[in-house]
Amino acid sequence: MSEDPSSSGTMTNAPDNATDATSLQLTRRSLLMKTLALLGVSLLPIVTGCGSDSADTAPPSPVPPAPPPAGADVLATVSFRSVETAARVDSRYAGLSYEKTKLTVPMFTGDNAALIHLFRLLGPSVLRIGANAVDRSSWNGAVEELTPILSSQIDALAAFVQATQWQVIYGVNLARNTPDNAADEAAYVAERLGPSLLAWEIGNEPDLYVRHGYRPEDWDYEQYLQEWRAYHAAMSKVSPGVPFSGPATSYDVARYTVRLVEDVEDLGMMTHHYYRGDRDDPDSTLRLLLQPHRGLVVELNGLVQQASAAGVPMGLRYDEANSFYGGGLPNVSNAYGTALWVMDFMFTCAINGCTGVNMHGGSRGPYTPIADRDGEVVEARPEFYGMVMFAQAAQGVPLNGVVASPSAINLTAWGVTRDDGGLNAILINEDDSRSVGMNLTTGVAAERFDPLWLRGPELSATSGQTLGGVAIGNNGTWASQPQAPLIASGGRLDVLLPPASAILLRSL
Repeated sequence: MSEDPSSSGTMTNAPDNATDATSLQLTRRSLLMKTLALLGVSLLPIVTGCGSDSADTAPPSPVPPAPPPAGADVLATVSFRSVETAARVDSRYAGLSYEKTKLTVPMFTGDNAALIHLFRLLGPSVLRIGANAVDRSSWNGAVEELTPILSSQIDALAAFVQATQWQVIYGVNLARNTPDNAADEAAYVAERLGPSLLAWEIGNEPDLYVRHGYRPEDWDYEQYLQEWRAYHAAMSKVSPGVPFSGPATSYDVARYTVRLVEDVEDLGMMTHHYYRGDRDDPDSTLRLLLQPHRGLVVELNGLVQQASAAGVPMGLRYDEANSFYGGGLPNVSNAYGTALWVMDFMFTCAINGCTGVNMHGGSRGPYTPIADRDGEVVEARPEFYGMVMFAQAAQGVPLNGVVASPSAINLTAWGVTRDDGGLNAILINEDDSRSVGMNLTTGVAAERFDPLWLRGPELSATSGQTLGGVAIGNNGTWASQPQAPLIASGGRLDVLLPPASAILLRSL
């Protein structure tokens, strides 16, 4: 989806008149209404992380809480359970997505120190270059009215990913291009990026090509597949061994996403896009964003199963995602609450088997994690803070948190079983006015836990957030303030969670 508010891209669910409807395809409007109806989950005394409904075993009975820490308005208990569908999380899970035309500004270069430092805060991850602008650009200016992509820009990108140790999902134009020109581009990009090239992506959101006027009204999936195969063949010849991802769809799961996986035997990665809703819908609010999204879980279950059945090596990746499509909502998509939402979103994806997420952004639109002015970093937005906190926790297999409270309050919890057997736990209080005394059953023998706090003035604030007691600098600097460890006893740990805050606890 473009940062341009006029973008006609849609969220992940199909229009009302779509055929071959499945449980993966609900209308935007009906999905929002059904979701609101289902959101009684967050208002019940028992609250769980937004994770998989596919676990075979019931959650363990919550342990009665110990006396609450001083100042707690609400009591809660937390425990964790493993989920069979969970996908491993590491630094490559939380990536970023940008419009391809960002290559034409001095942004992805080897000397953009601020951006390089910010990317390094997420660790070696995945950069997706594509989105709507991929079909509005042309290699070496082959199509005059499109933005030219030049070899010098690829040279700069190669220097950037070498400095950050990131890999790239690289998109080529399908809407207005030729297989021969795509092959010329692929040959140069593959040679310059080398092992930093993770996968090719052919076009962007082909299920919207008719709507965009790229193809006639009678154009359908069969014609798309024929075109896709021609580009695949031409590009494979000049870049043997580089996997292909696809189809990078907007909404039409049944007619595009699933069928491409079935029809292409050597597809390396299934890609699809996710947005919680339309920025122009009156129901698109921060409150909606912070509630569990049942439609996401339903979609994940279907797509992950399909990718697994087809033997797709890298599984499903949401290679473009964010809050509300069309560039996001001012004072909502850039509010502090998105720092909490993005962690819930990524853990929900991981618990349900998705292998990675790329948050879309760029420039100064409301939903961009990193705001820039012509490639120069302006600020790290709240969403980026949440991504960094997620990356700090992403060191193993995720666990679903089971939260119980006698009070109606929006709490979530997520865990990660680290490779060394330790526990990383994230506890999130999405209530703007009440503190929570949480009694955590750790499930590990460790007695000391290193805390990392995420705090903000209020959910709707667009500035003032801190991670580890400090702000992330516009130049990419960040070093959390050291804090004394929290002490567990008998596998139990008490934590006082202020309003609108989150904590990452890492067993020592």
